[in-house]
Amino acid sequence: MKKYIYLFLILTIASVIGCKKDYLALQPTDTENKANFYKTPAQFAQAVNGAYAPLLGLYTGSFWAMGEMRSDNTSYEFNPNDRSGTNKEEIDEFRELNNNDMVGSFFKASFTAIGRCNIILARLPAAKLPAAVADTIGGQASFLRAFNYFNLVRMFGDVPLVLTEVQSVNEAFKVATKAHVADIYTQIIADANDAIAKLPLSYSGDGDKGRVTKGTAETLLAEVYMTQKKFDLAVPLLHNIISSNVYQLNDNYADNFNLAKENGPESIFEIQYIEGPNGLGSDFIDTFVPWDVYDDSVTGYEIANGAQNGWNIPTQDLLDAYESGDNRKAASIDTTFTSDQYGITMPFIKKYQSKGAVQGITGNNFPVYRYADVYLMLAECLNEQGFSGGGDAFRYLNLVRERAGLPDKSAGNTKPELNVASQEDFRAAVAHERQIELCFENHRWFDLLRTGKAVAVMTAHGAREKEIKKPYWNVNSAAYTNIRLLFQYPLNQAQLEH
Repeated sequence: MKKYIYLFLILTIASVIGCKKDYLALQPTDTENKANFYKTPAQFAQAVNGAYAPLLGLYTGSFWAMGEMRSDNTSYEFNPNDRSGTNKEEIDEFRELNNNDMVGSFFKASFTAIGRCNIILARLPAAKLPAAVADTIGGQASFLRAFNYFNLVRMFGDVPLVLTEVQSVNEAFKVATKAHVADIYTQIIADANDAIAKLPLSYSGDGDKGRVTKGTAETLLAEVYMTQKKFDLAVPLLHNIISSNVYQLNDNYADNFNLAKENGPESIFEIQYIEGPNGLGSDFIDTFVPWDVYDDSVTGYEIANGAQNGWNIPTQDLLDAYESGDNRKAASIDTTFTSDQYGITMPFIKKYQSKGAVQGITGNNFPVYRYADVYLMLAECLNEQGFSGGGDAFRYLNLVRERAGLPDKSAGNTKPELNVASQEDFRAAVAHERQIELCFENHRWFDLLRTGKAVAVMTAHGAREKEIKKPYWNVNSAAYTNIRLLFQYPLNQAQLEH
């Protein structure tokens, strides 16, 4: 009997193999798949939305730790009851290992977005969409690829440069080899220029809120050139943004972070979150409040009081940097909470509060580029081209200060704290203004890198942090002893390359 069963199985398998061409290889026609997708404007719109999507988790998950808490602007509140957040403490204190999951998730999310952009850019030419539609889709994909690579190269240095659609495991191993920083920057610049050429100045539909524009791409490319010390190339881009008349400063600094006024006139690019149990919400208010808040006086609801809270806490260095009368302090930081655990004032970020929201799934957006940033970038570039003692460099710097309720800085000012008498003085003035204006928006660490100040600033900051925290908790002895300019390359990625 068994031999008949075996014979039946052999015949069945043979018949299936024989029919494979006829019916197993058919593509379903009633569902979207690799063969029939990437054909219509609607399908490409879905695909480009998918390329934006990794940014949601990137900004709630690890970017704030690597872009802000890495700097002297923020630190953390030690939680003796829940020690599952040590990966974040390590990032703050330059102690992270190559298997740090936050660093690994940043790397993975960035390349997920890059991979989706590659697919869009590879499939777009064959789709033969209307030129305007194709430009808008392609421009967004080019920008997003450039943006993610710009973040990666500043965080890790040499990384794989993947510009084609990866369609197999073997291909994935082939593209895992690192490229040189110079080659990566060449591609970033090419993609940013492509985006500038193709993207519109603005969009008219509500459904397009948050999409990148020509001005977004120009801002990115200007920052790239500034990072390369090519200030002369950044200046015309920044002038273009200003002369476009698309953007303007909000009268009130706090409006930039008001839930009801998101995507306002000052917004050049912000990560879009939607409140609700839809996987599209943000959790900044929960993450950035002290872990020992046991009532709803801060958030509007009782928080979970675990390792997900107590991060990105403003430092004393930042608090001391505010000038008297600066209205940005009250809009950015709450200094009224006394820690139940330590009995001391524990400041926390106020920018992303939305009381009464649902825990962990609020609708607070995250600003990436604001118009105030453009003013400060241009002021810096003009000064780097030569200190004049006046002119537009001072004008753009002071426009930001005036909105903050502060007096102008000038050359020869009779008040020493307002006197900017040299190019180096102006550099310090811009760096100070950027630290205050853009705090908690993931600029500070990159600014320290770009200006060559990271090691000196963070060494001094680390020494002060240890002294301040000593009475309350034991800071790891290795904290701040090795101020690395790049993050540890993720172990799992390194293993792919060998």
